[in-house]
Amino acid sequence: MYLRIFSGVMTMFALLLTGCESTLKERFADVPPKTHEFDASTEEVYAAAQDAFKRLDFKIVWKSMGRIQAAGSIHHSLAMGDSRQLTAELRFRDSGSGKTGVEMWLTQDVTGEGMGSSYRKPLPESDFFPLYFSNLQQFLDLNRGAKEAEKK
Repeated sequence: MYLRIFSGVMTMFALLLTGCESTLKERFADVPPKTHEFDASTEEVYAAAQDAFKRLDFKIVWKSMGRIQAAGSIHHSLAMGDSRQLTAELRFRDSGSGKTGVEMWLTQDVTGEGMGSSYRKPLPESDFFPLYFSNLQQFLDLNRGAKEAEKK
């Protein structure tokens, strides 16, 4: 009797672990950043990047010259029984001749109510990348227009 129960539990445990290998590899895989180059100084891009995050309802979690980390709102799903939050990290590099390269990594933090599971999943592809980069460019254009108006 105990042997049947033990073998049943072991079979269920083995089935549970079978699907974990691929998801663990995905979660810890190195994901290259999305990059975009802007025709502005590092200081200008750094300031515009913060404004772009604010427009998209992200909170700046940490910043230093050359690096910004921001987090979006937490979205609760009753149907899935979990909470999700998008986090972003930016790094800036001077590309020379007045240009600045921006590297961006996105991760999705997921916290499940069932069994207390939580994990961080890197996002190699997302609609957020082009949305954010276009917002950043809009703030650069806006700031450039304001500076030109001041000169006149």
